[in-house]
Amino acid sequence: MDQKITSKSFILSMLQASNNKAMPVKAMVSAGKIFGFTGNTIRVTTTRLIRERTIESDERGLYRLSDKSIMFSQFIESWRLGENRQKEWNGSWLCYLTPKVTAKRHDEAKKAFDIFGFKEGLPGFWVRPDNLSIKMGDLESLLLRTVRIESGEMFIGKQFSEKLNTQWQKYLWPVEKLLCNQKEFLVKMEKSADRIETMPLENALVESYLIGSKAIRLLFTDPLLPKEIMDNTYSIALSNAMLAYDEIGKRIWSKRFEEIQIDKSPTQLQLVARSR
Repeated sequence: MDQKITSKSFILSMLQASNNKAMPVKAMVSAGKIFGFTGNTIRVTTTRLIRERTIESDERGLYRLSDKSIMFSQFIESWRLGENRQKEWNGSWLCYLTPKVTAKRHDEAKKAFDIFGFKEGLPGFWVRPDNLSIKMGDLESLLLRTVRIESGEMFIGKQFSEKLNTQWQKYLWPVEKLLCNQKEFLVKMEKSADRIETMPLENALVESYLIGSKAIRLLFTDPLLPKEIMDNTYSIALSNAMLAYDEIGKRIWSKRFEEIQIDKSPTQLQLVARSR
């Protein structure tokens, strides 16, 4: 895993897997023990997440994601749409112009724009191909939930110079690295799928969580570039493999936790939406 599993990300992943049905804290405590979290840690973290308005309580001891968190988690879950997340590219660019900011604020903005496949084409000018099926207004709303940008503007840009178009297509995204990561992890996931249901149950729970989390991270951080810039063969294959792997994980988790409804295999959910 590239990211450490924290009590926060673990709780959020469990609540996401319940498809926003209220989950008792005792179920999260029981599952957390498998990953080395004490009951006290889970309860303290749960209280903090409520205070941050990331989760909410239906009644004593029952929790679900808040509306603020659901919006972003649904975007993460859009990996299930596969190719339908994209539309044909007509050569235009989705652009976001930001005012001059401090180095710290610039770094924060870069991390946020990376989530949605934007790169800095010119100083303070972030671009990506306009090939996403999500509406521009919805995309901007999600972006502004991850970073505070004062006086920014999102728009569709056309008729950039041939030189600029070529530079952006060739150099802004690490295409070869992205393809290599997708290809290598696809093999790893297929090997896990072949063996995981024969493993001891708690070992299988941990492996399904780790492998699934890594796959979701690769799919979620895929910039979804058009075929003119990046071959999407491995991205589609990884998405299809994860759909099948998710079914395996769901069976494993449901076998261990019969008392709660698991609608999908829990995977690490990194909510980066900021509080408003």
